[in-house]
Amino acid sequence: MSNKFSTVLNLITGLFTVVVQFATSFFLSPFIVKALGAEANGYTQLASNFVMYATLLTTAFNSMASRFVSVAYHQGKIDKARGYYSSVYIANVALIIVLLPIAIVVTMKLNHVIVVDNVDLLDAKLLFGCVFANYFIGMISSLYTISMYVKNAIFYSNILNCIRTICNAVLLLVVFSFLPVKIFYVSFIAVVLSVLLLPAYVYYQDKLLPEIHFGKHYFSWEAVKEMLLSGIWNSVNQCGHLLLTGLDLLLSNLFISPYAMGLVAVSKTIPSAIIQLATTVNNNFSPSITQSWARGDSDGVMRELQMAMKISIVIVSVPIVTFCCVGVSFYSLWQPTLDPIVLTILSVLGCLSFMIFAGTQILYNVFTASNHLKVNSLSFVLMGLLNVGCVYCGLKYYPQYGMYIIVGTSTILTIIRQLIIILPYTAKLLNQHWAIFYKNILQTLCCCAMNGLLSYVVMSLSPINGWLSFLLDGTIIAILAICLEGYLLLNKNERKKVLQLIRKKKDEENSAI
Repeated sequence: MSNKFSTVLNLITGLFTVVVQFATSFFLSPFIVKALGAEANGYTQLASNFVMYATLLTTAFNSMASRFVSVAYHQGKIDKARGYYSSVYIANVALIIVLLPIAIVVTMKLNHVIVVDNVDLLDAKLLFGCVFANYFIGMISSLYTISMYVKNAIFYSNILNCIRTICNAVLLLVVFSFLPVKIFYVSFIAVVLSVLLLPAYVYYQDKLLPEIHFGKHYFSWEAVKEMLLSGIWNSVNQCGHLLLTGLDLLLSNLFISPYAMGLVAVSKTIPSAIIQLATTVNNNFSPSITQSWARGDSDGVMRELQMAMKISIVIVSVPIVTFCCVGVSFYSLWQPTLDPIVLTILSVLGCLSFMIFAGTQILYNVFTASNHLKVNSLSFVLMGLLNVGCVYCGLKYYPQYGMYIIVGTSTILTIIRQLIIILPYTAKLLNQHWAIFYKNILQTLCCCAMNGLLSYVVMSLSPINGWLSFLLDGTIIAILAICLEGYLLLNKNERKKVLQLIRKKKDEENSAI
């Protein structure tokens, strides 16, 4: 299977998985809010955020393991690749042993850690306990996805995640329909599915990369040190992410109210889906970019980046702009018991940065491929600290705007960081002119402006008054926007190649008939 075909397959399966995951959240979230209140949905997401806090420790080892194994493997250093793999395996087991007692204490003393209101305390504790258990299982299963990264076969992981998401939705509908509604069902079913899918990850590890396997004699303190010194910057990066966006729900819970936390949690549904979409696009280009870097093919890296940025602009900007235009109608239909205007403002603030950086978010792959993580990570922490300070001052002097301050401040700082640090520094790593990637920002903004105008025209001609008209307008806007962006982004030769591929496909179908 060619590298390009693998990348395309990775992307397609990844996008399909994101759609399925969003659909699951779309149908289940209103049910939970209606049955248990907005607070319950907030606690579910807050539990997941606590796992993100724990990843500050584990990211140092796991974030760079795939990169080191992949580079060593593609350079023909098989024993070295085995050393990296075995070392990160033992490190993960050790981290689980360290973190398990902490997770137990947090779960048992939950009401002393956060404000628990309007939900059953035992239910909330079971929710957090299952979330922690699922995280530990995920640490083990992630070791077996390294082979998929090395072989540029992430589509296997995407397919397993898609199957998991569908099974998760079916099981949740069953238990919510036939059993008393409890919020811990969400995390308990996730644990069950993680255990059941673990053998599948082991199978694909043996199938894709049989020459790389765990062995105690391959363990190397030198490998641990190398991955730790490199990965520590990803932990710093994760810390910055936590300070920028990972404290939204906790701050809302502690400084405003559990109900405000619930509103922020619901409003993060769309931004979270956008972030997941962008991350999926980003991650599925990562293996091919890393391989080009490992071979020293700098021209290949630039070609991969330029094409990936164009694809990312189309895939990420279309849903963002469409949502910004139909947000109030969407929330009026989806969450009729909550204020649609407040939810829309919060959601737009949450995903605004991706409207500007829909294409250039691909550049984060350069930091991993080149193993230059320090500047990106330190800038993330700096902005995260500024975010905490600004939010604290905002909540103190303007508490009536608390939710908007919590969500909007991080977006503003993210935009500043991207413009003055990330873009010029990435250009420097690639030996390009410092301003080369700003034109991609202009491309994104032009596409978003055209999509916004297009959305306004469609909605003026066909006002939304129900789910049917909402889906019809959304489909029309998406199709027209994709065609428009494809025309704006692709040059004459690229458009010609696309048309040739379409004609070739039609000729093949006609000959088959």
